[in-house]
Amino acid sequence: MGRTVVVLGGGISGLAASYHLSRAPCPPKVVLVEGSERLGGWIRSVRGPNGAIFELGPRGIRPAGALGARTLLLVMLGGSWLQTLEASGCVLSQELFQQRAQEAAATQLGLKELPSHCLVHLHKNSIPQYTLGHWQKLEAARQFLAAHRLPLTLAGASYEGVAVNDCIESGRQAAVSVLGTEPNG
Repeated sequence: MGRTVVVLGGGISGLAASYHLSRAPCPPKVVLVEGSERLGGWIRSVRGPNGAIFELGPRGIRPAGALGARTLLLVMLGGSWLQTLEASGCVLSQELFQQRAQEAAATQLGLKELPSHCLVHLHKNSIPQYTLGHWQKLEAARQFLAAHRLPLTLAGASYEGVAVNDCIESGRQAAVSVLGTEPNG
């Protein structure tokens, strides 16, 4: 009987790992386990008023063609700016975030015209930002897995990069680790 590989999480890294595992010369049976009702993790598109497409996720991913041309700009704000607002007792409202995003787009990109549609979400602590000691903890976890010969591989935004391309590569590397060789394609 063939080998079975269980991929925990249907985010972009889990999907990439599943894809690359399935492309192996002798592919294992791949079981993808996702805890939510949809695949894609943080990456998703939302249709707003009048059919405008809003991208929610680690980075903007747009469909090709006319639909992609109607996709609006994703502005992500946070870090010390948000922490300062919170510390000052400022009310965190959708209006405030929209205003600050429009100011950032005007200042940094020269976009002075107001957007035709806006969709504002506050996702506190949703973008992994590695703390001091992250790389040492990650290496210690990998050494523990190797020393105990545990059949686990780590992949995703929590480990080595938060951008979409980092997550896809993380999934590919996880598949290579499990397979012991590069998959086809």
